[in-house]
Amino acid sequence: MEWNNFRDFRNFVHVGKEIQAVCDHQRRFKDLFVGYPGSVHDSRVFRTSPLSQTLEQKCGTYFILGDSGYPLQKNLLTPYKDRGTLTQQQINYNIKLSKNRCIIEHSFGMLKQKFRQLYHIKLRKIPLIVHFVRAVCVLHNISIKDELPDANLIETIEAENAAVAIGDDNEDIEDDGSAVAIRDHIAAIL
Repeated sequence: MEWNNFRDFRNFVHVGKEIQAVCDHQRRFKDLFVGYPGSVHDSRVFRTSPLSQTLEQKCGTYFILGDSGYPLQKNLLTPYKDRGTLTQQQINYNIKLSKNRCIIEHSFGMLKQKFRQLYHIKLRKIPLIVHFVRAVCVLHNISIKDELPDANLIETIEAENAAVAIGDDNEDIEDDGSAVAIRDHIAAIL
């Protein structure tokens, strides 16, 4: 299958619309969903990803942190929507969530620094591009596991991603009712 709008897809790692990734605290990719066509909202990509169907099984008693583009679920924590009425506890939760969510931004930054080809993918067939992106993510994980030198890469990436905005996305996403109670409990103990 040929991609009609190659220019937009070629830069998809940079744009971040057609790739969904989960990483751990060491910036290793743990789950990857690549190849969703077009520029669509994060919640739609999530709903169609295998992760959304197996989230509870994969996470158990742990949580994945998401931005406001994702739906709040039992194992997927998202920020409180800021409509000007947040309590100090909710603001504190959003700040801590944002600081921890920076890890995925750093992971993508490291990936793009190590594999500059991601800026100029010359492949045209979607399946090949998907395999290419998955392969560089595997190589990224291997380089972290084997502690290959990065020459101040993390500092560079942290400078580039100094502040990751929490902001609300335009799409209203329905939250899981029981997940609201979980998020409120976590916010209370932070």
